[in-house]
Amino acid sequence: MRKLEEGVMRQFKLVRRSAAIAVVACAAIAAGTPSAHARDFFSTFFGGVFNDNVRSSPPPMPFAAPDFGDSSQPSGRRVNIYGGSYGSTTYCVRTCDGRYFPVTASEGQSKAEACRSFCPAAETKIFHGGSIDHASSETGKSYSDLPNAFRYRTELVAGCSCNGKETGGLASMKIEDDPTLRKGDIVAGANGLMIAGSSRRSAALNFTPAPKSIRAKFERLPVVASQ
Repeated sequence: MRKLEEGVMRQFKLVRRSAAIAVVACAAIAAGTPSAHARDFFSTFFGGVFNDNVRSSPPPMPFAAPDFGDSSQPSGRRVNIYGGSYGSTTYCVRTCDGRYFPVTASEGQSKAEACRSFCPAAETKIFHGGSIDHASSETGKSYSDLPNAFRYRTELVAGCSCNGKETGGLASMKIEDDPTLRKGDIVAGANGLMIAGSSRRSAALNFTPAPKSIRAKFERLPVVASQ
């Protein structure tokens, strides 16, 4: 019985000594290394749990608020300090009811001119932004601050029209006046398929009948199998 008790006490002393050594080792590592190394030490025992949960913060992006003030304040529009807007879209806005659509510039026509050409019967303004909610005009006024912002969603405003007739739709224009057309584009008209081209003497587009090979591709309707 005495031998058994002596054996148990000996094992207890060995366990206590090993625990003390482990505590000293942990304290030395924690005191002499950065926190990242301490996490690496613990990850040895816990399967990398700490390393999986800790993520280094991403590098700062070269963007700031428009007034370059306190960067901690949220901003609806991020501006590239090297010039230009980040993820910016240009919107043509019909001010009588707030309806809008994206617009781009073309050769010989600015974005504002393109906007007016699509909606000549109503007042329009240009807004820029990543989304219409945060878009702003050249003077800095937000779309959301317009008196008729999003009004088109709740009512049809009498007399508010792009073509001077119905509320929906844009103004119709002759195909020759379409600023988006480019040389080689195929258009369908009263005389069938035509190809846009330009003469050597003038930059204006002219139209010639599409060759038989091109007409055959579009005249043959694809057959879709029924489900």
